[in-house]
Amino acid sequence: MTTDDGDDPDTDYCADEIPGFEKNEKSILPPIRKQSTSTLNRLVLVAQALESEVSSRRQEEVSGTRIIYTIRMANLILLSLVNALILTGVGQYHSRQGKQSLLITMNKWYYDRSSDLPLTFSEMKLLGQYISISISILLWSSTFIIQCLQCCKIRHTRIMCLIYAFGSVPLSLFVFGIEMHYSACPWIDEFFSNDTNRIRYMSGDKFYETQCGVNGWALAGIFSLLSCGLYVSEGLITTFFRNEDSHGSNEKSGEAIL
Repeated sequence: MTTDDGDDPDTDYCADEIPGFEKNEKSILPPIRKQSTSTLNRLVLVAQALESEVSSRRQEEVSGTRIIYTIRMANLILLSLVNALILTGVGQYHSRQGKQSLLITMNKWYYDRSSDLPLTFSEMKLLGQYISISISILLWSSTFIIQCLQCCKIRHTRIMCLIYAFGSVPLSLFVFGIEMHYSACPWIDEFFSNDTNRIRYMSGDKFYETQCGVNGWALAGIFSLLSCGLYVSEGLITTFFRNEDSHGSNEKSGEAIL
């Protein structure tokens, strides 16, 4: 039922005509405002906590990335020295003719009479050196590639970095063992173990004992051991530091936190 002016009588009320309206408004609105204010304060605190967490993670990532970058650069230098020392083979040889400097380059790893090496080197067969230099070049190349990926910020998985770091440890130890073995000139003992060769160098009841040492190969072994320690350090840092920016997942982690 409507009135003459077309208004609904059931809804034609003023706020002043409703009993208790002002009282209800004063009793309901303040609690709602308090709840909204407390919720807003909580959200601000959560946002601040998330912002501090993101900044701390970024600082850890940057510091971890810088450490790994420095370790790899040092490793590249060490491996370059290892390759140079293996290929040159600088050493000294003492015999009855006196002191002689050695330069056992790669073309002399198998004895040749036309070479300037002593006769006691006739039993020298350095097959292990070919394997050692191949592994050393492989380590240098893999380190250089991983370093380029990090510098260019190309995405690569953390598992690949861990396999590279910890997988290089036994290879470095193998190079260390080979170089320390060959640095003592073990082929001289094999030469004197032959009766015919022993007679040639006999003097009365005693044969002349020669002394030989390839200092370059010994130093290459020491540098290879140091490189092994750097690989272990890099693997541990990659495992326990969140350097995700170098692996291409920093943007995703940041979006998930925010």
